[in-house]
Amino acid sequence: MNKYTGLLCLSLLPTLLLGACGGGGASNSDNQNNSAQDQARESAADLVKNYIKPASLVVNSDVEHYQIAMVGNSHSSGLAPTLKHTIETMAPDKTVNVEVLGFGFTDNLISDYEVVKRFTQPDKPWTHLIIQGQKYSQSMSKAYSTEATKQWVAIAKTHGATPILFPEHPQRGNSVEGGYVHGIHKSIADAEPSCLAPIANAWYGTIASRPELELHAEDGNHADALGILLSSLVFTQIITGQSVDQGVTSILTEVSPELQGELAQHAAQAIIEQPACPDNT
Repeated sequence: MNKYTGLLCLSLLPTLLLGACGGGGASNSDNQNNSAQDQARESAADLVKNYIKPASLVVNSDVEHYQIAMVGNSHSSGLAPTLKHTIETMAPDKTVNVEVLGFGFTDNLISDYEVVKRFTQPDKPWTHLIIQGQKYSQSMSKAYSTEATKQWVAIAKTHGATPILFPEHPQRGNSVEGGYVHGIHKSIADAEPSCLAPIANAWYGTIASRPELELHAEDGNHADALGILLSSLVFTQIITGQSVDQGVTSILTEVSPELQGELAQHAAQAIIEQPACPDNT
């Protein structure tokens, strides 16, 4: 049995056992719904079994068209359109498509038949997969499994797509969370070779240089337009393989070209300090 399939099946075992031991009061409708959910999970497991094969990491920076898939939670929701525009601005000789395949945590998404199918059976092959939504403890007091995230990395490599791990930026005022989350993803990339976006490094560098800038939304957790642009610049350099530090630039109309150029500098510097992709690809 494929090691990832085995892990996925084990993760489903408690649910199946719980359903088998339920009380006699469940309605036929409840039983039918549970059966349909179990079948969907089994189908997702079958896709994972069939579509994970041993494969090396490839970096698809030289392709003419970037077909980029994303999976993740709310931190991914606003990134796709800005990322597309950023790549088009920085690499005008390329064509770009960015699609979010599903929203949630990686362990939920690996069990979602439709999401897995959209990646493994696309109309046009994906060149990149950005993976966000690894669970972590904000109090740093609990360790969550990373196996589902490793499965997404493995699926991407099986299909010749470049996997890019997306450890989200730190919350406002938190000087240690970014490094903690990056470290979790570094352990994943060490176990299942992948590119790893140094998002926290870019954010901390920008905050240190320009503390008056606001990169967070009002909730202090999600990124605002400026924060999304900063993260998009990091991903753009990883995807294109070309430095985004190109001087003044105009990606967002509401932000001065000079400031956008500064953000690009911080994005590029973060990758110099923490190279995103292994050298031996």
